[in-house]
Amino acid sequence: MDNMAATRAQKTKRGRENYGRNYARGRAGERRAAASLRRAGYSVSISPGSAGFSDVTATKGGKTRKIQVKTLSSRRLLTKEAAENRIRGKPYNVRIPAGGECWVYDADGRRHIIRGRS
Repeated sequence: MDNMAATRAQKTKRGRENYGRNYARGRAGERRAAASLRRAGYSVSISPGSAGFSDVTATKGGKTRKIQVKTLSSRRLLTKEAAENRIRGKPYNVRIPAGGECWVYDADGRRHIIRGRS
């Protein structure tokens, strides 16, 4: 028997029905970001797990980019400022390290790139 407590999402019927969809949506966003970077000539690797800040690491010409990817299915974010407000607030509370980036894909497929503050 598993001794781990149920997550908050698993305690509700809607959360149990949605189980796995967030993971799949997130991985799809990571693959989309990786494809975009490859088209731009980067060598790309996608993190196999959720440990650490970066989901995607891209290298080109000796420069490395560490990117966190967020894929939102229920929000239309028309501006970079709206995307930044969304990911820096609850439930995400993303902290972007100096030199890091967060790519946010919204419900309409728009990509907003937010860079860490130096």
